[in-house]
Amino acid sequence: MAKAWKEYVKQEFMKADNEFVENLPMNSIDLSTFGLISEASSFVLVRGEGEVHLRPLPGGLSALRKDINNSPRSGGGFDLDDAVKTLTSFGEEWEETIKEKQKWEKMVEMAEEEGQIMEKEEYEEQTKTKTKTSFIDKVKSIFK
Repeated sequence: MAKAWKEYVKQEFMKADNEFVENLPMNSIDLSTFGLISEASSFVLVRGEGEVHLRPLPGGLSALRKDINNSPRSGGGFDLDDAVKTLTSFGEEWEETIKEKQKWEKMVEMAEEEGQIMEKEEYEEQTKTKTKTSFIDKVKSIFK
């Protein structure tokens, strides 16, 4: 089921997405990979230090990276940290677009009513192990 707050700012998402991919930072994620990583992620509202911000929840990135690396097609691989940085930049742009349209406060209120605002500590706990490649994984990749 779609969350009402996300539906409320869907037009701003589309606008931010179009502008972001047109200006995708050089030496970051390529355009086709950005589409894949954004599909493997979701965005959540995170409260910390008295403010609420849009942040990526990169739950499926590790599995996506593994699938891409095992693909017979060359290229398209990505660094998890770079992917999260790119998604974070997109989230910031989407947030700015929502604020420009003066929908931010209502969106946060809707999310609050739905219980959809995550506390910073919970967000950090959910993301800390999912974005970093473990030492064991790095050693294993040497012998592949």
